[in-house]
Amino acid sequence: MNRPPLPSDEPFPLKYALSRGYTRRMLQSQPFQIIYPTVYAASALELTPLIMTKAALLAVPQHCAASHHSGLRLYGIDVGADLTPHVSTLSKDPIRVLGVTAHRLEKMRVLKRDGYSVLAPELCLSTAATTLNLAELVTAMDWMYRLRHTTPDVLWTFLEQHHGAGVRKARRAALLSRHGSESPRESYLRVMLEMTGLPPLECNISYGNEHQFLARVDLSWRQWQIAIEYDGRQHALSMAQRERDIHRREEMEKLGWVFIIVTAAQLRRPRAIVQRVREALRQRQGWAPYVDFSEEWCEIYEQ
Repeated sequence: MNRPPLPSDEPFPLKYALSRGYTRRMLQSQPFQIIYPTVYAASALELTPLIMTKAALLAVPQHCAASHHSGLRLYGIDVGADLTPHVSTLSKDPIRVLGVTAHRLEKMRVLKRDGYSVLAPELCLSTAATTLNLAELVTAMDWMYRLRHTTPDVLWTFLEQHHGAGVRKARRAALLSRHGSESPRESYLRVMLEMTGLPPLECNISYGNEHQFLARVDLSWRQWQIAIEYDGRQHALSMAQRERDIHRREEMEKLGWVFIIVTAAQLRRPRAIVQRVREALRQRQGWAPYVDFSEEWCEIYEQ
């Protein structure tokens, strides 16, 4: 008997496989793997956090939607260390699927992403505040803006009117978030600095002289002509690109700018990065700003 093939790049429910002529015994054989009692996948499919979120949505009742960090993954935003899928529902009936965390909400706005139910972006961010730390949440917001799923104004209006769990942290994160951030590491670095009390930084501003464009800077304080750049691409750059980067920095330095370059390896010493930036501000301002390595900052960046 020739049976139609089952998906190789997505999880699928048991009832779908049964409708195509497969039996439970067949699904327990080598080509397949069981994710949840009623959800299967091809054995070669990697069970990424996104795949696990999709599988969870197939395992729970249809009135559930992906939420928290799991909902963010359906929007293309992968943040946080928690790999457990989270879903939310308006129903008071308990959701009991081993390995899935279910929440009950008073209000929900549900959208579809690739055919899967997910909370609206603003509610995903608000619920994610209960599972993500402040830096992760700001990164998620910056990424949401970058992908055009929401805007700072729309998000802030929602958070002002919303009173669910996590909303206070979400409001703090919204005040730290920036439209214009272009990478998660850039957001991580910016929040690292601003959480200590250093002045707010501008993201990805283009600078030049009266004749030409010179550089687009990751993070900057134009009033003190300080540029901070995250360089995680050292081994991927061509020699020509390296030369262009060096040239543009030299041209900016001729105009009085100072560059602070932060590498991926240096991120493991966050306090040293803050002190480097503080020293640059001292040299430009004539006094060193006070920095506060709070307990929250230490928990996020020094664990």
